[in-house]
Amino acid sequence: MARATSAKTYLWCQTCRRSYSHADAPDGICPVCVAPMREMSRFAAIARGFMANELALSPLQTKHRQLIQLTWTRNGMGERYYQVLAPEMPYSRFEAMVTGLLMRGADEGWVRFVFPPSPSSDESAYRLEFVDEERFVRELEALAGGNAGDGVMG
Repeated sequence: MARATSAKTYLWCQTCRRSYSHADAPDGICPVCVAPMREMSRFAAIARGFMANELALSPLQTKHRQLIQLTWTRNGMGERYYQVLAPEMPYSRFEAMVTGLLMRGADEGWVRFVFPPSPSSDESAYRLEFVDEERFVRELEALAGGNAGDGVMG
């Protein structure tokens, strides 16, 4: 019966002001901002989506977040951090949370992202640098619920 209900409803993220199918967020957590979402009818989700269009994040903000996510997860680093830390959350949520952590780190100055002035096929031109690596380790352990081992990968 739950399957029939989920086919007729969507999940709404109040923070992002977007709706998602249950398949896009099986744990009920927004895949973009990691906020808990609430279930609502299809019609209500569509209506809210139309009303929220003017309040939506800029495509530049969304693409910037994606670029940061692609930078830190490339070459399997996201999966390696996830395996080492073994947090009690799905990988998609972990990835979104670490992306947010790294963005905050960039704002606070303990992480730096380096991007080329124009798009480049050389992936090494897109990189993450730690100004304060110890701070990153502490923040990452706290994010993962403190169940991280001593072997955090860098």
